[in-house]
Amino acid sequence: MIGELLTAGRILLDLEETGKELVLERLGETLLRDGIVTDLQGYLADVASREALGTTGVGHGVAIPHAKSSHVAQPGIAMGRTREGVEVGSMDGTKARIFFLIAVPQGEHGEHLKALSNIARLLMHDRFREGLLSASSPEEAHRLIVEMESQLD
Repeated sequence: MIGELLTAGRILLDLEETGKELVLERLGETLLRDGIVTDLQGYLADVASREALGTTGVGHGVAIPHAKSSHVAQPGIAMGRTREGVEVGSMDGTKARIFFLIAVPQGEHGEHLKALSNIARLLMHDRFREGLLSASSPEEAHRLIVEMESQLD
């Protein structure tokens, strides 16, 4: 599921951006490039509206911003890792270094919930988080995601 919605080309490691909006814009650019998002600013506005309802900083240095949007053509995920932690208002007060940006078409009913659930379950494993933080290439990070997701029931 995640491995199908996230390609190695949409995994950005060692982002130098220090603000949440800048990180999301960089990740969103990969979704726009790949035809997932049709209007980047419109989509990011929808993500910001979703964030206003409550933080998507889930703790342990991870954020999973997401939104259903009329500016999304098909479901997709972009992942980023920042060099420094970024303040996202996480539930545990930690700054996020790992971001999963999930784009979902407005009328879609559930596929993104499975992806969100799988990401959340994977992030409970220290090995998964540590693997994403130490991955030396987007391909290595993608392999880790596919491998660990295949072990979920």
